[in-house]
Amino acid sequence: MSFIEVFLFCAVLYYFYNISGINMVELLSNRLQDVYARWETPTGPFTSEENSPRLSLDGLRRAGLQSQRKRSQIREQARKVRESSLFKIKESELLLPPAVFTNSQFHRCCPTCTPTSRDSFIDAAARPTISGKNILLVDPQPGLISKVFKHFWYMYNLQKYDYPVVTQTVLNDERLKDAIRSAALEQVHSENISEEKAYYLAEKRAINILKKMESRISNTLFRFTGWVMFKLLSFFIKSVVVQPYQLDVIKEANKSGVPLVFLPLHRSHLDYILMSFMRLTHNIRNCLIAAGDNLQLPFFGNLLSGLGAFYIKRKIDSIPGKKDILYRETLHTYVMESLRAGHNFEFFIEGGRTRTGKTCMPKGGILSIIVDAVIDGTIEDALLIPVSINYERLVDGNFVKEQLGQAKAVETFSSAMRAIWKTLRGNYGIVKINICEPFSLKEMIQSLELKISRSNTSKIMEKGMTQRMSTSSLLGSEMIDDEHRLLVDSLARHIVYDSSKSIPIMSTNIVAFLLLNKFRYGCSLDKLVMAFDELRLELESKNKDLAFCGENIDIINHALKILGPGLVQQKRQKVTNTLGNQVVKTQFITTIEPISILPNIIELAYYSNTMTMHYVMDSIVISALYGALKLQINDPKLRAENDITVYQNTLIDKSLKLCDILKYEFIYSRPCQDVEQIIIETIQNLVYCGIISQIEEGLLEEERWGRRYAKNFDDSSDEENAIKNATRKIRFKLDLAPESADKMQFLHTILRPLIDTYTISAFTLRKLVGRSLGEKEFIQEILTEIKTNIDSGIAAYGESLSVDPIKNSLKVFEKWGVLECYIHENSRIYYLKEEYDNDKAINDIYESVEVFKWLHTNN
Repeated sequence: MSFIEVFLFCAVLYYFYNISGINMVELLSNRLQDVYARWETPTGPFTSEENSPRLSLDGLRRAGLQSQRKRSQIREQARKVRESSLFKIKESELLLPPAVFTNSQFHRCCPTCTPTSRDSFIDAAARPTISGKNILLVDPQPGLISKVFKHFWYMYNLQKYDYPVVTQTVLNDERLKDAIRSAALEQVHSENISEEKAYYLAEKRAINILKKMESRISNTLFRFTGWVMFKLLSFFIKSVVVQPYQLDVIKEANKSGVPLVFLPLHRSHLDYILMSFMRLTHNIRNCLIAAGDNLQLPFFGNLLSGLGAFYIKRKIDSIPGKKDILYRETLHTYVMESLRAGHNFEFFIEGGRTRTGKTCMPKGGILSIIVDAVIDGTIEDALLIPVSINYERLVDGNFVKEQLGQAKAVETFSSAMRAIWKTLRGNYGIVKINICEPFSLKEMIQSLELKISRSNTSKIMEKGMTQRMSTSSLLGSEMIDDEHRLLVDSLARHIVYDSSKSIPIMSTNIVAFLLLNKFRYGCSLDKLVMAFDELRLELESKNKDLAFCGENIDIINHALKILGPGLVQQKRQKVTNTLGNQVVKTQFITTIEPISILPNIIELAYYSNTMTMHYVMDSIVISALYGALKLQINDPKLRAENDITVYQNTLIDKSLKLCDILKYEFIYSRPCQDVEQIIIETIQNLVYCGIISQIEEGLLEEERWGRRYAKNFDDSSDEENAIKNATRKIRFKLDLAPESADKMQFLHTILRPLIDTYTISAFTLRKLVGRSLGEKEFIQEILTEIKTNIDSGIAAYGESLSVDPIKNSLKVFEKWGVLECYIHENSRIYYLKEEYDNDKAINDIYESVEVFKWLHTNN
């Protein structure tokens, strides 16, 4: 079998690397370099008419329309400012607009938790550059050989690193030997065999576990694979862009003498290939990379092992409810000894690839081992480096079948070969890698431990020190375990939050986001361009990383081409303007419409969901506003009187409730931040946007104006006044203007598919009254209910039909104490807790979620 696999692989290589193939690769590479250079060059004013290219008729018309549209926008904005400026000065506080920043070179580490790490490697790095670097391109070096065989010569001259083998060190570790003895004693009692034989079998199993797990890094294989990647990646990817400044910072961190731990968010199987390729081509020591044992395929398994992969079972405990101590200790010891030997590490903090496009909740397994290594002194410190990668089009295809409840296809050698062949024939656009600022794990641990210690101290004081303590620790061994778990969880959430904020935004993300949340039923190309321009300016003002540049219409056309006709439909429509019975003007316009049928809409939602993280708090507060004002908004009398108001504390409580419902979907803040404070800041942002306005009770107009004016000069720090101002009730009034209503509906729509999923999940809990169901069966019941609601028009969003949010909703109901489960024959069985095992209690749960659904009326 192995001979056949090698033969097939060599045949594929021969197909791509014969003489004509090489010429074609070079031709395509040169053409793509030209395209990328033009794409990356920002549009600017022409310096002279001689150098100005002549525009075609379409180009002139497009330029004229863009100029006319910009002039109209400026005039309209000036008119609105003139009409409302005096009124707003008297009716509302003087609010400063958000500052506009240029795109930063990378996402900085937390100033609260890691102040010392901040800027540690920046001064030593090279001066920042504006444009990104395409790592698929190589500058030819002097000499004939380097010019003719530039990729081969480049890989040949890369720096070699020593990658120590730790096999024997792991097997000699006392902790692993203790685990072997424990496993042997357990086997003696369970199988009634001698201790010598049991120890021999346990030791043999530990050796086999380590043999299957460990990596066998080869510098030669790295170089050969790097050369192959130079040739292959250009077939289906236009460019892989990284900021040179970020690479310079990592190079400086590589000289620090402590292990580097790269923590990328996981979107594609191509992630670890691109990360390794990036490090290899820039002389950064490569990593041991944690990989699932599902990738341990014939031929590919050994190949990946030689490139740094070490394999971990996807299910560490083969028997549910019983921990496999020997496997866990072998993994723990291998990671510990590899860190001690100086290896860098890379693992995906989310565990697996995201199936929805949103960032997943973190998994803390390997991270907890690295934390242990720093705490117990195995290593002095480690530098953690969050990384985010984004694709204009996902190389792995889509996860629609899995989201519709079908089982994941098992990876095989033949399926891997088919996937490679399909990938090489595709067009996946641009890939962007963002590397966040490295920070000291030791410093982060100290900051988080201090925060946790303060929190525990206050809890202990509240309980009156009634908890029993152990002799080994003031807080007891169980509380130490809980503290360590909380420490790792806080660290993991901090990393995922930082990484998600640094995700590059691709053109396909913005186009999909607008089509699903603003133009679900289609729009003209001109409207899409205007909305794209508005959103682009807003994201730039928030200092987000936009992985594109150029004219908006060109960017949109590029995104539509990448998404393809299977997700977005373009049509040419004839529009006739009439005056009376006379035809005044006839023209053709381009309309854009998302394919809103299943399963296409689920794939389009994947690209849109990347944007959700940047607007999740706005959407939560708006949805909470609907929940608090549901009766008032739909009351014709109150709408006519323009008197719909809400207290800030009510809005905050509703927002916190919705945050709790969706807590397994999003991470709203760093652990060192207060979610309530972020909600208050979001409310103030909505005030600035004009969606709501603040009302000050019981004061005349002159008094309100005087207070706002005096507030700008008040620098008093009197504690009594601070407490009084903090506890004073604040009331907001809803703006019913059409422009504000459209903005509110847009923000609400962002989370509406998720709210629908959770609402229908809560409704389906009725099927558990008086009985129990297996997890798969119950999820299928919920999927059927959602499908029925979509078909009948009760649910308007096809992307609500998704397995991941359903599973997360069940976790929430478990956390609330509504659901309970037990394991039976490797399957989870769900049933309702006694006090919720009736229709009335389930209806209360349903209404607590359903309240956030806004049913728009035209009254």
